[in-house]
Amino acid sequence: MIFKTFGLILFFSWSQSKSIFMPNLPFGEYRFVIDKLYPCGSRKNHTIQFNYYSSKKASNITEIKGNITFLIPFDDNLTIDINVSSWGSTGGWIPNYYILIRKNACSSIRNLFGNSWLTMLNAFNVPAYRCPIPVGTYITSGYDLTKFEDNGLPKVFFYGKYKVVGRYKNVENKEVGCFVGEINLIRPWETTI
Repeated sequence: MIFKTFGLILFFSWSQSKSIFMPNLPFGEYRFVIDKLYPCGSRKNHTIQFNYYSSKKASNITEIKGNITFLIPFDDNLTIDINVSSWGSTGGWIPNYYILIRKNACSSIRNLFGNSWLTMLNAFNVPAYRCPIPVGTYITSGYDLTKFEDNGLPKVFFYGKYKVVGRYKNVENKEVGCFVGEINLIRPWETTI
């Protein structure tokens, strides 16, 4: 009798419970949460100008609004210099966590963005889908940043808070454009604060 009762209790407890395994590992598959997007401090002489900002549409939807102005074509004559800083355990940004320098900036960004490249160009009303992107001002009324998750970045990375500073440079190694993004890489089951 005791074994039958114990067996029934065990059966019902297993059938009612959900098997949710949420390990607290330091790295793994992640969700991309963009907290802030803004241009670098001084853009007085920049020929590529990022005049956009992040805006909360809903508690779980963040959009980019604003424009990007190209006074020169955005092409493969430019170099992209990305410096990623990580948020320290005692506070403050720790620079040079990850450094990526690529020639052929337009093609390199297109590869890093993956499938989100087309959705972003559509949102900014860019007439070209391939490099180079012609001179002009491209405006968006809102690009949902969840669409950026379909990118060409590594699918496994260390969780945490990062600041990405991207600088575009011409053939003379002079900075022609700069942007900053503050992001969180969180576990797929976590929610943002």
